[in-house]
Amino acid sequence: MMDLKSILDKIEPTQYQLPQWQDLNQFVSKFNLFWRELGNLIQQQLVQAQIEQTEAQYHGARTKRPKRYYTPLGEMLIQRRVYPTANGLEVKADLQLGLPADKWGSPRLIT
Repeated sequence: MMDLKSILDKIEPTQYQLPQWQDLNQFVSKFNLFWRELGNLIQQQLVQAQIEQTEAQYHGARTKRPKRYYTPLGEMLIQRRVYPTANGLEVKADLQLGLPADKWGSPRLIT
């Protein structure tokens, strides 16, 4: 997973790609896009790490399968292990972690 130094290293070169301060609308648009992409990258790494931690308790995986998820931050590609069971093939991380079938919905507010 990215640590603070790697995040800062990724941010530094982009400051030179941002437009000049004379066009604040363009600056805000590019800045927002950059942070969304970075947020999606960090989100993907966090989700993948949780999946791998969950899968570490199981043995006998047959293969790994990629899956695309669509989140409010954008598309995310993660790898999940497939295990043979009496009922056929099963992706245990999907079941145990409650991963959605194809996309995450809008975040729910907890009150």
